[in-house]
Amino acid sequence: MDWKTFIQVMKIDEKAARAKFRAAAKAADSQELKELFEKLAYEEQVHVEVLESFERDLTAVLATERKKRTRSES
Repeated sequence: MDWKTFIQVMKIDEKAARAKFRAAAKAADSQELKELFEKLAYEEQVHVEVLESFERDLTAVLATERKKRTRSES
């Protein structure tokens, strides 16, 4: 698996966890539990955003590496 695919899979996992925490918040009996699950869902969203940032950085790094390889092959 390449790094871009790895990050994409991790984003899918984080989004799935976020959805589960949101569902748990809706099903929770007490306000305290709802707030806890909502906080956990928020944290998963933060992870998604971090991974998206990593993905952008990785795309830039890979593009730079490709340019270097192309120049060295010329």
